[in-house]
Amino acid sequence: MPLTPAQFERMEYLLGKAQHTSLTPNEQDELRRYVVVEQPGAEDVTFETVVTLGLIIVGAYLLYKYLESAA
Repeated sequence: MPLTPAQFERMEYLLGKAQHTSLTPNEQDELRRYVVVEQPGAEDVTFETVVTLGLIIVGAYLLYKYLESAA
């Protein structure tokens, strides 16, 4: 089940916030849940890996949207 648009936007927000400040434990758990939806194997990885995977997921999605709009 892919993320809803609202969940995706929230994941983008949390990833951006994580680049500038520490996330609260609740925010870290929330971000992990979003990443696990897209990448189930991320359940037991470090938080730094969750952030990296989240950035890859967002980047891939944005690239897909760009390519879709250019076609």
